[in-house]
Amino acid sequence: MPGGVVERETFEFLKGKILEQAHDVDGVCLYLHGAMRAEGVDYCENVILGELRQAVGPAVPIAIALDMHANIVAETARNVNAMVAYHTAPHIDTFETGEKAAAMLLQILAGRRLAMGFAKIPFLLPGEKAQDTVGTMGEMMRLVAELESRPGIVSASLMNGHCWADVPDIGVAAVVVTEGDAVLAQTEADRLATVFWDRRADFDFGTEAYPVDEAVELAMAAPESTVFLSDSGDNPGAGGTTDVTALLASLLAHQASNVVVGSIWDAAAVDACIAAGVGQEVSVALGGKLDTRHGRPLPVTGRVRLISDGSYYWGGVRDPHHLVQRGKTVVLTVDGVDVIVTAQRHSYEEPAQFRALGIDPLAYKIVVPKRGYLTSPLEAISPRSILAVSPGVTNCDVTQLEYRRVNRPMYPLDPDATWKVGDQGPGERSVPSESMPRQGGL
Repeated sequence: MPGGVVERETFEFLKGKILEQAHDVDGVCLYLHGAMRAEGVDYCENVILGELRQAVGPAVPIAIALDMHANIVAETARNVNAMVAYHTAPHIDTFETGEKAAAMLLQILAGRRLAMGFAKIPFLLPGEKAQDTVGTMGEMMRLVAELESRPGIVSASLMNGHCWADVPDIGVAAVVVTEGDAVLAQTEADRLATVFWDRRADFDFGTEAYPVDEAVELAMAAPESTVFLSDSGDNPGAGGTTDVTALLASLLAHQASNVVVGSIWDAAAVDACIAAGVGQEVSVALGGKLDTRHGRPLPVTGRVRLISDGSYYWGGVRDPHHLVQRGKTVVLTVDGVDVIVTAQRHSYEEPAQFRALGIDPLAYKIVVPKRGYLTSPLEAISPRSILAVSPGVTNCDVTQLEYRRVNRPMYPLDPDATWKVGDQGPGERSVPSESMPRQGGL
């Protein structure tokens, strides 16, 4: 899962493992998320690809698959021959994206020439406002699909960026790969970026979204049997710590009952619950130990309902069932709210994770996953979903966050920001077609 800045030593180790393989190869295909940051390195994938290009030389083709929330820069496009990103959010086309990257590499190896266009706009866009099936992002992805259906177009991608990374050259990138027509590739990338920029004020949440207290009140009063109430500001899938207790505090203040919260990361609280034992009452100061900027420890007294090793079986058609081990986990019942507390940071994305603890999500009135938009498995069972615009490092209202390093102007931090094709900022927000790397197979 995303988290804080990666230790430099760890990044160098991982990069080294890739570069160790960069010899005597005809081509390279890599799956990279695209938004990794390490100590002293703002764009880790770009550094990896730059050193990889030096290692294999200009004639060896490189194709990459990326997350839709990659933070790529113009230099990335110069270091590779083809790239493609997820087209869906929630991400349900990961396998297909990998296939597409591999297929483009094989095309080049078979002697077909590919060309790539790249353009970037200064726009901080939370993923919760860019689900591919609804709203403005849905319209943009239909435009991408129409573009990919045209002769000569191999792929088109929109990378919305990881807006919670405080790095200089951030924003939304458009990439188009064609069958060797560099002018067409850049023209269509510029067109995608221009349409996106023109619609910037139209992007909105793909589900109901409210401030914390209002979201809690609506969930409590909802006629639906179960409401999934997302704690979006503390989303581990986007880098949240999962120890911000603002939404939990609101639930308790509103005397909500029949609620399950998954989960709070607090190793000390887990140990206290284990020491007390199942059925015993315990008082703890819950959460607020990691993200101290957006919350503080919440004093609670509850009864230990369950102690678990945190293991469960997970899998499906493309990923065989296997044991997932997540570490010590307890369920602490506080005034009608079952709080899952974990010794390690954990993201609750599957009903199986709840059921492994003897918890049926649909038996509760309110289910609180620390998520933004729901993952597909949770969405599939949710009678209704409400997103709480809550505090934390993944606050969906980016204007509430303190950015110190991003290039300015940047929308929506600067609501009057302007951009047009050809604008060049410190990060080279667009790149001319002739600067693409030499194409061709071996």
